[in-house]
Amino acid sequence: MTTRETKPWNLEQFLDSLILELDKAQDTLSLKGLTRKLTYTVKDVALDLNIFPVLEDGKVKFQMAKPGETGGSRISFQLGSITDRQIRENANEPPSKDDVQLDTLEDVDDEVKESLRKVGVTSTRDLEKLNQRNVNIENVVKEKTGGEKSLDYSDLANLINKARRRKLSPQLSTLSAKEQEEAVELTLRGSNFVLQQSASYPAAMVNNQKAEVLHADAGELRLKVPRQALKNGDNALAIALDPYAVMQLNLQS
Repeated sequence: MTTRETKPWNLEQFLDSLILELDKAQDTLSLKGLTRKLTYTVKDVALDLNIFPVLEDGKVKFQMAKPGETGGSRISFQLGSITDRQIRENANEPPSKDDVQLDTLEDVDDEVKESLRKVGVTSTRDLEKLNQRNVNIENVVKEKTGGEKSLDYSDLANLINKARRRKLSPQLSTLSAKEQEEAVELTLRGSNFVLQQSASYPAAMVNNQKAEVLHADAGELRLKVPRQALKNGDNALAIALDPYAVMQLNLQS
């Protein structure tokens, strides 16, 4: 009798595939409910597998025991059901559009990322929650890496803001001007102008002269430009939204 070669598999991928098949069965059941008064469904799923644990690059994988092979371990799965209400009450909220996943931070060491994942931190929102509760991120990383790695939250915050700005670049839709006696009020509308309020940003310059920021949020900027800063023809407007985003526009006067 020939034996099949077995390859190591990841527990997460295995469960994701199994749950996906069960979701498909539920979708089929919802359609059958329209055409049949009685049908059959899967209430619970129980599996017993004979396997050999394999450790590769710090991750546990499993290899199925071949027919007649002894010395393996047994792992049992009991899958139950969960309703949408239970998910909303117990699971984390889905990532928002301005949230940044730790895996996308290029300048953070892989071992540091792994140490944070071990304590349930996978996104910038998780880190901000810990910071709000005064949890020392540096000590968490040191403990999980045996003191070999360190990470300061201020440095991490800069990396996060840099990654967030790459993901959400400013977009200008309209620009209008309102004449005043000694100044011109500019109104810029668009998206992703201000991602986080700061005392230093945004800051604006017209022809290297400071313009006053009257209002700033994600969708609108209002600037007061002194009339003496403007000249006939081209005028260079530069707006530093934060340390990682500068808008440069050419104004005609």
